[in-house]
Amino acid sequence: MDDIQKKTKENIIKESENNIAISSITFNRTWVFWESYTAKEQNLSYEESNKSIFEWNDIITFFQFWNIYPGNDAKNIFFNGNRIIYYFEEKYRINAMNVFVKGIKPMWEDEQNNGGKYLQLEYQIKLDDTEKFAKVSSFSWKKLILNTMGENYPGSDHVNGIRFVDKTHFERGKIIMFRIEIWVDKFIENEKLNELKNYMIQEMGCEVIEIKDIKVDINKENKKKGKK
Repeated sequence: MDDIQKKTKENIIKESENNIAISSITFNRTWVFWESYTAKEQNLSYEESNKSIFEWNDIITFFQFWNIYPGNDAKNIFFNGNRIIYYFEEKYRINAMNVFVKGIKPMWEDEQNNGGKYLQLEYQIKLDDTEKFAKVSSFSWKKLILNTMGENYPGSDHVNGIRFVDKTHFERGKIIMFRIEIWVDKFIENEKLNELKNYMIQEMGCEVIEIKDIKVDINKENKKKGKK
């Protein structure tokens, strides 16, 4: 894989009339793709319910992964209008795709998330619109990933990670719902946070957006886990 990545970069640079610089295809930070799971018949621990899948710090490596990952089309892993899909022998459902900075886990208890905020965009979908939403949201999700990695929008240098979550459930009536979440660190200023909010409303086509605090008593959580 390393040889393939190296040769691909070399070919692009050699073949380009503009002689693309390495800095134009690498990112300021390394990113990790995570899947989040729920189980059909059991409660999962954090370690069981979240798994890091791949990491990268340049655009070529990202697309080498993304082009073969089934979730590049949301209907392949999320509710597709007909069924909820379960994977593996354990019957796990993939209920979220996460892209976070390397070293930061998609969990509130992570010290780099604690004290920050997250912006939540919510989409409640009619059954007949599920397929159309999957197509549009897949495009928007990829665009958000690219702009987050490239730090191309207001406050993006404060973003720890982003999530695309399938909140569809049938326990209390059929609710078809999806969320986009943008997790930011505790150092972002309110003015920049509002700029980020307005950008997301415009780009993601959602009228419902909330800004919520991420607050966890880490000492309390560690005691629960038996840590000192």
